[in-house]
This record gives sequence, C-alpha cells and structure tokens, in this order.
Amino acid sequence: MKENEKDIERFLESLGDKYDMLEEGIDMETQKVYIEHSHSFGEGELNDEELDNIKKVLFHPETDIEGKKRALSLLAHLKSIRAFRVIEEYYNNPDHKIKQWTALALQESKMMLESMVFGLDKVYLSSGLGGIRNKMRFYFMVLPLTGQLFTKTHHDIIRKELSLVYHNKNAEVENIDSQASYVGITSLVPLNVAVGPLIEEVIEKCNELGDFVFEHYYITNGNIPDKTEIQEIIEIVRGEKPAPEK
Repeated sequence: MKENEKDIERFLESLGDKYDMLEEGIDMETQKVYIEHSHSFGEGELNDEELDNIKKVLFHPETDIEGKKRALSLLAHLKSIRAFRVIEEYYNNPDHKIKQWTALALQESKMMLESMVFGLDKVYLSSGLGGIRNKMRFYFMVLPLTGQLFTKTHHDIIRKELSLVYHNKNAEVENIDSQASYVGITSLVPLNVAVGPLIEEVIEKCNELGDFVFEHYYITNGNIPDKTEIQEIIEIVRGEKPAPEK
C-alpha cells in the first residue's frame, strides 16, 4: 500500500498542528508502557486487504483490550494516511479503557508520516494535564506568608496581576481556586515560555503591592491535586514536611 509522498505532504498540511499537542491528559505510566510497547514494532507496509483485516480486529467488539492495543501500535508504524485515518476513526469513539493509548497511537502515526516526508523527527508533547494548540496545561499553587491567610483583597490582586503577566506572555488562565490558605491556578502556557519565571513574576508583582505571597510555590503538569494532596503540598512547599522520594 504505497502512497505518494506529495499526497502525504498535502495531507499533513491539511492537518496543520492538529494532534501535535493532545488536549486530554495522558498519565505518565500509560506513556511509559506505550513507548516500551511501541519499540517492539518495526516500521512496515501492508496492502489494502491486510490493513482492512487490522481495522476489523480493532473495531470488532470481541477483540480484547490487549488485541486492540497491538492493532493500534501496528497501525501507528505504517507511515500511511489510510492507517492514520483508521486510528483517527477509532479515536473518535474508542473503548474508554484505551482512550489515552489511542491518542498516543494517533500522535505517533502523524509523527511517522512527517518523518517520512520531511526526514526530521518531531517532538510530540504529552502530559498528565494535556494541552491545546501550542500550549501545555499546568497547575500552579501559591501560598500566603507563613502564619497568614489570603483575604479577598489579596485574591483580587492575584487575579489582576496574573491577568497582566499572562497577557504579556500569551498564557491563559483556565481556572482559579481562591482559598484562604492557597490559590490554585490551572493555566495554558506557550511552549516557548519558561513556567518557573512566569509564576515568579506573578508573585513578584503581587508582593510589590503588599508583600503577602510566600516566595516558594508549586507547579505540576501531571494532575490537579485533590484536597488531601493540596494539604500535603502546602506542608512540603513550606518546608514543614519532606518531599516524597521519586
């Protein structure tokens, strides 16, 4: 099943940056297992009948999860528009147990096509919180000074300074969780913006208006912590509890 490189190039141009950044989060363990599994497959080529058979396996209701995973990984390595479209079709209505696996297969399939046409490996980014367009999603947490609590005025200042700093960096605020003991911020940050200096600038701007934000902070692109995790994070950031060993 040979496809013309010019057709593939036009196809990739029509996709643009779609799927370069996965909007849904991909947990780290799934990424690790997928990469290990992917390395067990070589690049290949199938005729139309063979690809149709793989598609039947993928969509058959009696195919077990492991069988569907193998089918997706095989399709991702074919460097074929038709194989990409099969993965994309399944991605739009996958078994919920392998939705993340399907997203990774779709991303890898596009990468394979690009490497064939342009001769370059492209970096694809996935994280537990995902992203959109050319921005990655992060969760930040800032704290009040030790022994103090945030007031409504403090919350208002944080929102205002956050908006100003983010506007200058083309970052976006998706959600703000304003509490007396912390402020949690879910954000989309451009890939060319360093996240540490970004939040440090917000803290600096806030403290110019009253010196009320603790200098240390928390950042992750892995998950949005729950209430129990938040309390533990606060203790770690304040140095009241050691960080867990990785």
